[in-house]
Amino acid sequence: MKIIDRTALTLLIFGGIHLLLIGLFQFNIVETLLGELDQWGVRIIYILIGLSALWCFKYYSFTPRGGSRLKDR
Repeated sequence: MKIIDRTALTLLIFGGIHLLLIGLFQFNIVETLLGELDQWGVRIIYILIGLSALWCFKYYSFTPRGGSRLKDR
């Protein structure tokens, strides 16, 4: 599971940087490297990033040692 977690986190970070580049510079690095959206390589990368984001939802259940910081609020 550790390798899946690290892979998902890496893809999620890559996806965030990708969106940052699109927002700031209108530069789509995935399409630059792999071609247009119609090609399967680009679609697979986008699918993997999306699945990584879904996989990382499990981290919402993690709490610091001793319970949630929001317990008494």
